[in-house]
Amino acid sequence: MTATHGHGHRPMKQRKQGWTEKPVSVVPISVQNALRDAMRVEQVSAADFNDLLWIMAQESAGVVNARNGASTARGLFQLLEAQYGLNPHGAQSFGNAQEECQGGIRYIYGRYHSARSAKAFWQRHHWY
Repeated sequence: MTATHGHGHRPMKQRKQGWTEKPVSVVPISVQNALRDAMRVEQVSAADFNDLLWIMAQESAGVVNARNGASTARGLFQLLEAQYGLNPHGAQSFGNAQEECQGGIRYIYGRYHSARSAKAFWQRHHWY
């Protein structure tokens, strides 16, 4: 989980020094399938799957309804409380992998316009 500051998602736990990239293999297949389903619903190109999956792996390791005790960050993409409304059913979407993915997709494309840009930002700053 990541603690956050400011407008994006800045991890306190994973700073530049000592941060270790998580492999996408940590994300369960069922959650990967939920991401694919969410991408279809949100009309996102299948070509973006790997970048979205990578971000999810770093943010939550694919743990549905992941919670951060140090902030309001929650879910597969660690949305802050101010962004819970991006989920199809707001906070009630937590616990539903596909809906958490939809909220993350909406956040990423709303802020960064592409999964590639969001991933590149994350790689530079270790938060998004």
